[in-house]
Formats: sequence, structure tokens, C-alpha cells
Amino acid sequence: MKETIQASFSYLEGTSYEIGRRQGEEIKKNPVAKNTVLSVKPIDEAKCKDMEKLMNQYCPGLNEELQGFADELNVKPSDLNFFDEALLQLGGCSLGAVLPIKTNDHKTYVLRNYDLSPAISDMRLCTTKVKGKYSHTGFSVSYFGRSEGLNEKGFCVAFAACGMPVGKHPGMKKPTIKGLQFMVIVRALLENCKDVEEGISYIEDMPIGTNMNLLLADADGHAALIETYDGKRAVEKSTNKSEYMIATNHALFPHISRIENSMLEQSKVRYDFMENSLKSNDLISKNHLRSFLLQEYPEGLTVHNYQQHFGTVHSILFDLNAKQLEFSFGSPIQNNMHQLTVGEALPASDLNVLVENTDYGPSFWRMKV
Repeated sequence: MKETIQASFSYLEGTSYEIGRRQGEEIKKNPVAKNTVLSVKPIDEAKCKDMEKLMNQYCPGLNEELQGFADELNVKPSDLNFFDEALLQLGGCSLGAVLPIKTNDHKTYVLRNYDLSPAISDMRLCTTKVKGKYSHTGFSVSYFGRSEGLNEKGFCVAFAACGMPVGKHPGMKKPTIKGLQFMVIVRALLENCKDVEEGISYIEDMPIGTNMNLLLADADGHAALIETYDGKRAVEKSTNKSEYMIATNHALFPHISRIENSMLEQSKVRYDFMENSLKSNDLISKNHLRSFLLQEYPEGLTVHNYQQHFGTVHSILFDLNAKQLEFSFGSPIQNNMHQLTVGEALPASDLNVLVENTDYGPSFWRMKV
């Protein structure tokens, strides 16, 4: 399989309601995206009310954005798929924060590779400047959420599923608790927190419905990994001797790995690649970190298994001190890398992305206990 698909960039500035109207105007030009955002059947009103209440508490302004979007399309907010918990997408990720004690320029970097199918990915990067919130740049999920990002304070957040993703799609794990999904959590942190300590505090009492490995890092060289699974959670914070923190798609903390005690072998392969590349006593350069993304699995992090919904839809190397990101739409091996400073706009709003499949064989989905 080899094809060219469309990706896009959105520059969103104003009040929450104004940004909602702006996105409504944009999506009218894209019937496929519009059909994806709108629900094909009514969403339970009680669920919508619960989600509205949680978003008002933990991601204030998002309901106003959804209202603006709905008004532009002349629909009700409850007609939007975003309220449906089933929007958690099946996918994989590789995450790594490399801290100043380990880098030869004494900066903090975050690696982020997001593996999914382009058919169910927004393929959309956004710079978002909501009035009264921290501005940030990151990729959208279900149009209004975020899968990762970097904000104007140099605070970076990135998500990876922990074990089988939670949702209602076939093959997913059914939710066991009511709570916010990852795309709302990531956006809430980016818009409301300036560093790792604030991020940890912000979600301390937040009801979380997703099973995830959530990586936080800031420009002062701090990092944390938050792991959630069926209502249980664990937090590990970096120390002044920490060199890096990494995660893929399996449980890392003992009291959670005892519950989720199996993993996809390819998740362990990706984790071990980062661990083996970072554990030496040598300092590491930005160029070396970039090479992690420019090598194909299993010798690197980028995956081309698009036909089985596990291909790289975007790769990012965040420089937290410079507040910049180097990124690709699709595989960075098959497509160009771009550079953007947080808060800036890309010169082009639409881009062509090459997608070419690789079949890794049945061992790619082998489970490891």
C-alpha cells in the first residue's frame, strides 16, 4: 500500500466561543471531517451532562468552544461525537523525556511517536491561544482534544495508552469507571499548568476514565510519569539525578503491572530500544535523539504498519527550553520534518503526506507475559 493523504494546520486564537466558531467554519470545507465529528445517532443526554460538568471543572472553556462550533454548524453540542467516550482510539505510542543531566547542551527534550491509522487520526496540528489560558501547540484528537503538546511556559504533556485502550470500539477494553478521557486531560494540563508540579496537582483529584502512561516534563528539567489503570494510579517523579523517563504501551509500576501483566511484544521492543540507547554513561545530542525517530521499527521508533492501524501518524522532538518542536505528519522517514515555535503558525494550512505500508508479520501482535 502506498498513498498520499491530506494533513492540516489550524491557528486558533480568541475566546473559547470564537475559537469554536472558527473551527466550525474550517470543517465546513471538509465534508469527511465534518461527518466524523458529528454523531450518527443521539448521544445519551445524561452522559453529555456528566461530561459537561467534568469539563467545566477541569478544562474550563471547552464547553464554550463546543457551543461555538455547534452554533456554526447549526446543531446541538450533544450532536458532537466528542461527548461520547467511545472516541478513545486504538493506537500505540513511544514517549521519552531526556533531562539536562543527560544531554550535551543541558536542555530538556521530549520524544513522541504516535502510532495509529491515518483513517482515524485528525492528521491536524494546532496552535491554540485561548484568551486567559496558556497558548500551546500540539496535535488534535477528535478535533477538540489533544494527544500531546508544548505550551508557552515550556511545559510538555504526552499520552500513551497503558495496555489495551479503553473504549467501545471492537477489540477495546470496556470502561470500568466514569471519568475524563486522555484528549481532555492533555488539553486541560497544557492550558492551565506551567510546570510538572502544577500538572501533578491539577489531576490529583481528577476522575480519569482512561488507562494511560502520561508523561509530563518542563523546561526546568523536571519530569514525571503518571500511570492510570481501571481507577488505580501511580506517579513517579524525576530526581536531581534522573537522566530520562520513558514509556510505551505497557504497565511500568508494580501494583499496576500485577493487574495488567501481559503486553504486546512490540511495546517491549520499543521500550528496550529507548532504554538501551539512553542507559550508557555518555551524554546524548539532539541529533542523536532525532535519529530515534528516523529509524524504522525494530531498530527505531517509527512504525509503518498502517494496514493494521499501527503506523506513525506523527513524530515530534520537543525542545522545551527553546519552546520549539520538530515534527512530521506521518512517518518522518517517508515525509519531511518541520520546525515550529510554540504559538507560531505553519506557512501552509494543508499538506500532502505519503503513507507506505510495511508488513512486520504475525510476531508484531504477539503477546508477552
